[in-house]
Amino acid sequence: MKRLIFIMVLCLSSSVQADILFQDPTGKAFGAAIDKLSEEELKDLSTSDANRKKLFLGIFYIKGAPGFHVEKDCEKAVDFLQDAWESDITDAGYSLATMYYNGVCTDKDIDKARELATQAAQEGYILAQRMLGLAYVGEKWEELYPYDVEKGIYWLSKAGNAGDGRSSGQMAYMYRKGEGVSRDDKKSFLWLKKSVFNKYEKGINIGFHILAERYEKGMGTEKDLVKAYKYYDLSGTAGAEGKQRVAKKMTQEQIDEAIRQSRTWQEEHNTYVPSYHGLERQADGAYR
Repeated sequence: MKRLIFIMVLCLSSSVQADILFQDPTGKAFGAAIDKLSEEELKDLSTSDANRKKLFLGIFYIKGAPGFHVEKDCEKAVDFLQDAWESDITDAGYSLATMYYNGVCTDKDIDKARELATQAAQEGYILAQRMLGLAYVGEKWEELYPYDVEKGIYWLSKAGNAGDGRSSGQMAYMYRKGEGVSRDDKKSFLWLKKSVFNKYEKGINIGFHILAERYEKGMGTEKDLVKAYKYYDLSGTAGAEGKQRVAKKMTQEQIDEAIRQSRTWQEEHNTYVPSYHGLERQADGAYR
């Protein structure tokens, strides 16, 4: 079924029952699953989750996995991933696409990479959608697709709305700079927020500093010095200059409110920035 030519795939994609095992584009969910596996469990393919294990084995055999006594074996890597892909494990199709694109454990084959990546994206795999989006706007994956901003935005939007911070960040950048699209600060700000507060990456984000600047200047949103100070504070030492600058335009009451919001966010996410130095953790979990 997976070997159908691309045009047939597009026509039949709605009927294909694909299985995405690890949608998290950061790889954290994949890593957590590996941590729970023993070598004996991994190599037992008689169980009902054999296709899942074939995905693991295929990836392991690309470079080897000493912890599981798996040595590099390109033939096994391709065979296991191909088996998983033909059993409708979408993750395997994306892995194969990157292998064919880079010529890893197989001959470089852009056409094959394109076919696999496109179908994986059609089946809803975030990393494949990001791959298509970045390729179409000329940011990465050269030769995979011709430059086409409209298609790039389509796929980046798909991935961004599904929770991919990288894709949302690319959209924010394009609308901010007017690269391939009409400059639109409001759209840029909306995509920036999706990038900073994406589904799969929690905690301190380098995007906080950019978010603070937007609130400080009122770019794409209403000017809000309290939020600007808050996000400069959440940026850690990188936001020190910004805090000093906006503080000159704020009342002490506004500064206190911004600090309160910053501390609340840090406590809720159990992530603390240098501004917490000198504070002591209280019995209620707060820092004062």
